[in-house]
Amino acid sequence: MRAWLFVPGHDERKLKKALSSEADVVIVDWEDAVPEEKKPEARKTTAALLAASEPGPRVLLRVNHPESAFFEADLEALPLAHVSALVLPKVEAPGELERARRAGLPLIAMIESARAVLSLSEIARARPERFVFGALDYLKDVGARHTKDALLYPRSHLVNVSRVAGIAPPIGGVWPYLEDEAGLLEEARHERDLGFAGKTLLHPKQIEPVKRAFAPTEAEVREARAILLAWEAARAEGRAVAKLPDGRFLDPPVVVWAERILRDAE
Repeated sequence: MRAWLFVPGHDERKLKKALSSEADVVIVDWEDAVPEEKKPEARKTTAALLAASEPGPRVLLRVNHPESAFFEADLEALPLAHVSALVLPKVEAPGELERARRAGLPLIAMIESARAVLSLSEIARARPERFVFGALDYLKDVGARHTKDALLYPRSHLVNVSRVAGIAPPIGGVWPYLEDEAGLLEEARHERDLGFAGKTLLHPKQIEPVKRAFAPTEAEVREARAILLAWEAARAEGRAVAKLPDGRFLDPPVVVWAERILRDAE
């Protein structure tokens, strides 16, 4: 579940393309990507298309904020074929998740502001399935530039709170520069290295680069195999410590990392 593609719910052409794409997850958007006057159209178009489709990706629905004028109509439009969870935008407090629970679906919370980042532990106690980081909205909120340093604290905090709460690892924000694949790869790899599980996307052409960025590299796979071979040899000889040919000592946490890398590679 590495590539999470946003698609506007009122655009039938883009919806069809997204649902037949190689994305792992499609987030049908009824919020920011849909003008206010087209929100009723988005509900109707989404419902009709999903009812007639057999999508390959997992399908999620981003509804409008629980305090917006559109939220109740969004809930009344449910259930929808194939939609397995709701994505709640701009979550800042656990009560916002509770208001959406009557939909009877798992909830994914988007974290998009400084207040939300500081409230992460409280929000996590409301048991969302996982967090999605709305990095661009966060940068706008705090007045920061789009740099690794500006986003390092909220990203790391998202990873740590998710781990402590026992929920799935977070998903990264969109890369808005559609012609800059190198920048997309660099940001996605950085998020992967921090502990993110995937990234949200704005366009289908970002799917393949993001999948590649979050996949183990050939060097990591070789290293993982060498670690497990050295560990198995040490255990067979009754030794509690293993060492690679380059002198690196191995312990159980390193072995767990190697096992995870090989699982991901498969």
